[in-house]
Amino acid sequence: MPSQDVSSQSETKESKVLPALTNNILPEDLAEQPTTQLKKSELTVSAAQDIIYKFFIYHIKNSASAVVLQQFKKIFIELIAPVNPKLIQAIYTIIEFNSQLEFNNLFKRCCYILLNNWITQRKYQLARDLIKIISQRTLSEPQADNCLKILRVWLTNFVNSQDYEDLKLSVFKYGDYQPVPHNWTSRYQPYLLAAQYLDAKNTIEERETARLLSQHLKDKYKFDLAMYTSHSQSAAFKLKKSYNPTLLGDEALRLIKIILINRGSRSYRSLANIFLTQTQNITYKQFKEYVIKYLFFYDKVFTHNDISQENIINMLEIFHPENDAETLNSGIQLRTCNYLIKCLTVENSAEPTALFLCATQLNPLTLAILILKIILISPHSRTYLELCLARLIQYYQDTSPDECHWLINFLEVCQIALTIYGENVQYNLVNMSEKQQEEQLLIDLNNCRVFSQHKPIKKDQD
Repeated sequence: MPSQDVSSQSETKESKVLPALTNNILPEDLAEQPTTQLKKSELTVSAAQDIIYKFFIYHIKNSASAVVLQQFKKIFIELIAPVNPKLIQAIYTIIEFNSQLEFNNLFKRCCYILLNNWITQRKYQLARDLIKIISQRTLSEPQADNCLKILRVWLTNFVNSQDYEDLKLSVFKYGDYQPVPHNWTSRYQPYLLAAQYLDAKNTIEERETARLLSQHLKDKYKFDLAMYTSHSQSAAFKLKKSYNPTLLGDEALRLIKIILINRGSRSYRSLANIFLTQTQNITYKQFKEYVIKYLFFYDKVFTHNDISQENIINMLEIFHPENDAETLNSGIQLRTCNYLIKCLTVENSAEPTALFLCATQLNPLTLAILILKIILISPHSRTYLELCLARLIQYYQDTSPDECHWLINFLEVCQIALTIYGENVQYNLVNMSEKQQEEQLLIDLNNCRVFSQHKPIKKDQD
């Protein structure tokens, strides 16, 4: 339990920020001489930050949410602190160190400590209120206290930074919230959030908040898509417009059916399972040969002129040839699948690859199916895929929707494919025609119904 220093009853009383400093204005060059009323702190910046973190961690667990939000507002926005010597000294230490970066780290982590708790408890309005408080900060100069001026400048700089944009992103689309500035990239926040929670430079709280929000948005899309497929095929809902979470209109249902059509007698998931079984205890060179056959097998319904099989073969040949004679292991298999995803999406420079540009503009479904097949044999590659898609979205974020319609179309198709073959959902295509077709590729899609059901996730067994 936190010490009484950070959580005493006296904290309910308030005083102007740094009351011991109010009459001791720091010089403009922020000289390191301590004031006479507050001895120079022996705290390190890290220790000072920790005191403030613990203050919020304690109160997020022991105080009403509205009280915690008010404390945040008083300390960081109104620059009023609870009467607690150690907390005051900690804030002073941050100022004394004179680092915008350290303040950003402190402020950002405190924000995410609150957001993590509120989002987990589904208190979305409080999360939105936090963003609102920061955006509506007072811009007037706070009297003549240099300490307050410094904090005000740092806060203003933070609001104008990418860190604040990421913070706002963390509360988008919770509950009934919709971001005010409508931008096409906002539809693909799960991918953009992946870039946040995979960035080791971000705080633990920031990464966890991004991960939670990303999963929330994926689950919502998954639910909305299942409801759409069910309602749009039901006679009871014919007169009622079903909510379509995609941008593909009525074509979305037909696309789902096309993706679900079995390849011969096999679904994409069963093909992946067969591939994984057949590639046990083989050499890495054999694996690279097998993966080509797997990626381009049973998809004669699609043309592959836009994604040359020869190009993929050549790319795999030059990837870790020194391991060709070794027995395949999970590590090299994961790296190879990630490498294929990179080849099909984005270069290290964040520019789209030639294969991606060609495939998305000619036949985005072919590319989406290839990526789906890779994910089915390497589920851990999905995180890397999301990061690659985030880079593509960021690369084109300043482009108008009309100019990058081809990219948006691919993202919509890819999102559908990955969702209907998700790990905890199962979609099935059932031919409702009385005349059963032997060759399922020739069935009439109009006579087919899509059924979806939730299935439990199997835990990995070590």
